[in-house]
Amino acid sequence: MNFLFLGISIIFVLSFTTTLNEVYGETWKIQIPAGSAEINARAHYLPSEISVRPGDKVEWGNADSEYHTVTSGTLEMGSTGIFDSGFIDPGSKYTEMFDEEDIGEIKYFCRIHPWMIGIINVVDLDIGFQVFHNIGSDVSKFPIDMPYKVQRNLVDVKVDTVRKSLTFDFVGKINNDKFVAYLSEDLIKNPQAVWINDKQTTNYEITTENGISIFSIILSDHAQQVKVVGVDVIGKFDPKDHILVNQIQGITDKIFYEQGDEIVVSGIVQNPVQISKISLDIVSPKDVIIYHKEIPLTAHAKFTETIPTIGTLHEFGEYGVKITAPDAKNAFLSFTFGVAPNEFPSPLKQMKSGIDAENVLCNEGLELFVKKSNGKAICLRESTAEILMKRDWI
Repeated sequence: MNFLFLGISIIFVLSFTTTLNEVYGETWKIQIPAGSAEINARAHYLPSEISVRPGDKVEWGNADSEYHTVTSGTLEMGSTGIFDSGFIDPGSKYTEMFDEEDIGEIKYFCRIHPWMIGIINVVDLDIGFQVFHNIGSDVSKFPIDMPYKVQRNLVDVKVDTVRKSLTFDFVGKINNDKFVAYLSEDLIKNPQAVWINDKQTTNYEITTENGISIFSIILSDHAQQVKVVGVDVIGKFDPKDHILVNQIQGITDKIFYEQGDEIVVSGIVQNPVQISKISLDIVSPKDVIIYHKEIPLTAHAKFTETIPTIGTLHEFGEYGVKITAPDAKNAFLSFTFGVAPNEFPSPLKQMKSGIDAENVLCNEGLELFVKKSNGKAICLRESTAEILMKRDWI
């Protein structure tokens, strides 16, 4: 997802020294509604996507009668290890705080019901700004996120590739309401005409910074729609993709299992044609099939299978998962079975607990570095560290 606003310099001027949590420290609430465990539930997380700032907390409340988890990751990539609630009992809550290291898009899902998917966007924006997500998803493979600020509710952004325009729909009556939007060239090029409620107006301002048009206009209490026309918009020249049928996508709920765990394999068949079931095989480190199951697809071409490690896995090492079907693009996964390595909190959380930067511990596969700008510890993969060292950032 395109976070265009990361290139925009937004400077916070504070007249006194304060901590990150004192500046923000808001708690955002997400509900896991009753019935969300069902694949065809009207909603799985409410809201399913939110934007928070570093220092904010998100609280998930389980209003369902089933156990759930909120686990960072997606159906395709599995768990990413950023956070994992464990089992949330019915009526219970789970809270996670996000910091500067989390800036960007974080997708999450339920390990028990992996069709439940939500998104947390951690954004470094000035107070009052929000993010409207996935603009142009109906006309382009690469939808855009747009930072904006307005008091009333922005409920929709429509893209018209013929008229080369963006239409913003609002709800609410607030007089002298200033609407500010950061419009990337990837979203609309050279905006040059504006309408309010189908009447053209010249009472607006546009400034350009780093390829971003900063659009601002004052809305009366009767303004319900703003249309901006440019020389080109997202989706105008996007090539049409050839649709491939029977594409199997799958994940395991974790990438590392210990004795006594249960392996949950889930997935979906994209664009299913004449396919009613898939074959699931687990292959041992010695390349021997130790588990086989024919799994019927649901009405929405989804599948899930739970396999106990006890009685199934008999040796430590890396296992393969094959998900196959006739005339399909098959999926091949892997996981490790053994004794779990130590897992340490994020560097920022370790430093907040009183640990010096040079004594911070990094998880397996990461190395400790220190940011030159503020002396804070950061754990990086070798490839990322090489890039940041060339830029003299660490």
